[in-house]
Amino acid sequence: MSATRRTRTLGYLALASSLAIFTALTIEAPAKAATKITTYKLLWADDFTGKKGTLPNPKVWSPELGGLNSNGELEYYTKDSKNLALDGAGHLLITANRIADQSLMAVSNDPAIDRMLNACNACQFTSAKIKSAGKLMFQYGKLEIRMKVPSGDGTWPAFWMLGSELLKGIPWPDSGEIDILETKGSLPNTAFGTIHGPGLPGGAGGGFGSTFTSPTALTSGFHTYGIEWKKNQIDFYVDDNLYFTAAANDPSTGTWVYNQPFFMILNLAMGGQFTGDLDPAMTKAQMSIDYIHFYSINGVGKVLKS
Repeated sequence: MSATRRTRTLGYLALASSLAIFTALTIEAPAKAATKITTYKLLWADDFTGKKGTLPNPKVWSPELGGLNSNGELEYYTKDSKNLALDGAGHLLITANRIADQSLMAVSNDPAIDRMLNACNACQFTSAKIKSAGKLMFQYGKLEIRMKVPSGDGTWPAFWMLGSELLKGIPWPDSGEIDILETKGSLPNTAFGTIHGPGLPGGAGGGFGSTFTSPTALTSGFHTYGIEWKKNQIDFYVDDNLYFTAAANDPSTGTWVYNQPFFMILNLAMGGQFTGDLDPAMTKAQMSIDYIHFYSINGVGKVLKS
């Protein structure tokens, strides 16, 4: 073989070898995983627009009335505009006002206060509680509220949900509860997210949840609190920060009863087993709600009207 042919042959062999190595590397290199995109579609919203002093949309919300103090709370719920009203600037205000001191003596001679204290002699404040039961329910999707929670020891604002089976006679907690947000005035930097249902530690009334700690007091401004709710899983968020996941395959969640429709509840409780003693010097507390929005997640999620 001539030197020229030998040189060409060696060149071809080197090129073929390089191509084989390159091909092998190309085949063995793992394919880059495609980024999964989550899509949200707004299905329902309450932006609390309306005339100042009016009640929230009656097609969505019903007020609960009276001294409903099942958790040792000290408030009497009304639908009076002093406790429940739009502010005319796109917010719903729920305001607690003191009606009795710690010795349960009325703070004024108002006959209306006397009537409330006769009906609930342990009550120290009026407040408000509204629910969407019998009007609007949700199943799966993203539900979030933007609000400013009140300050003061003993305040207990909450945005939560109860299962539709409660309306069919299935008792709590077997019917299920999802607490999207609870705060207590003594811990102004902390938000609580919890589920309640059958088979949880602590028996009836037991819960499974976690907390989010904010670097600044949640009482100092508006924040968003929400859940992304899928079949067999609920993720809890504050300001789009995921801090807790409850899933059906986790034995800590007990019997999973959260795949049914749920209705909303929004209230400001005062005192009680969760939040503790009320500040005796507090005369007023207020929560301000900017909006509640509900979205489907990748096409999953629905609004049910009764």
